[in-house]
Amino acid sequence: MKKLITLILALLILLPAAASAVTGGSPYFGEWVAQKHGSTASYDAIIYYLNITQYKTSEFYKFCLNHGGGFGQGKVTDTEIYSDHWEIIDDHLSIPTSGITSIEVFYDKDTDTLYTKEWPVLTFARLP
Repeated sequence: MKKLITLILALLILLPAAASAVTGGSPYFGEWVAQKHGSTASYDAIIYYLNITQYKTSEFYKFCLNHGGGFGQGKVTDTEIYSDHWEIIDDHLSIPTSGITSIEVFYDKDTDTLYTKEWPVLTFARLP
């Protein structure tokens, strides 16, 4: 009887751990937002949205914003939207941003942010 109780307790402890190992618990998963560092040429701001799921899919959005001259004059002038599958490369992820381009994102565990090293230089903050 004691062996049966011990076995049941061990299974109850191990099953949640095995379930999280199957679905993954990567810090990359979630929704992220960033603003482009540096000059944006003809836009007031360029905002990036990134959604990385545990099912190897990702969504990438780029919004180019112009604030305009008065109340209600702001507008989104250019938008890019792309959805595809992310890929693990060594210690970071490759996120497709179009059919032929991608960005390489790295995770910083100290600040809980994603960042890119190449142009465009971005620092993604996690959305709650």
